[in-house]
Amino acid sequence: MVSTMHMHTNKQLVGAIECIAIVFPCETSRPALRTYRKWQANGWIPHLKVGHLTYFDPDQVRAALDRRFKINAVEVR
Repeated sequence: MVSTMHMHTNKQLVGAIECIAIVFPCETSRPALRTYRKWQANGWIPHLKVGHLTYFDPDQVRAALDRRFKINAVEVR
């Protein structure tokens, strides 16, 4: 029997620092927390407010960053 405590789920809510670590696994290329908070304030990444706490779904954040910042390749003719 597999314990559900150790299974990774795609639907998780985490804080800003943990979300940055999940979405940007390479420490040297992560945006700063200040940049991440600016994206949040600009409405570029989705978040949930519960009282004074802010939570993020890393999958939704990644999708939002893809929509906002992704540059598609140009076809060469």
